[in-house]
Amino acid sequence: MTQQELVAWLREWGVRVTPQRLAIAEAVLNSTDHPSVQQIYERVRDHFPSMTLATIYSTLGVLEKSGLIQELPFAKQSRYESNLEPHVNLVCVECGNVVDTELGQEAVLRLKSLISQESNFDVAWQRVDFHGWCRRCAANRAPEASPA
Repeated sequence: MTQQELVAWLREWGVRVTPQRLAIAEAVLNSTDHPSVQQIYERVRDHFPSMTLATIYSTLGVLEKSGLIQELPFAKQSRYESNLEPHVNLVCVECGNVVDTELGQEAVLRLKSLISQESNFDVAWQRVDFHGWCRRCAANRAPEASPA
């Protein structure tokens, strides 16, 4: 999403657009790594040294209410997702990295549709996570620790 599109979208939702909010929104929407609050803070603090975590949290809340992002709660910390299409998240249990994969996307879409049709349940969103080891962490694992 371009900066102009983002500004238009935020204004459409009645959100007051500030340079700080715009930087936070761009840090989430233009990322593929599902950043945490701390990662977002690290990405914007060089341009806005006086930015507080409270500003980041409140802006994330506004972005979530506007339908631009989704919070992904995990045991250690929440991450923020900008891909709202049905998909699978790959979660590394070693480094905590979270990435999207298109593999299985059709199965997720079929399952969502089946549940909506057969259960009389209006699905608002879904979350499918696969937990394991990313390529880098898998390569660093001891041979005896790898699954059979």
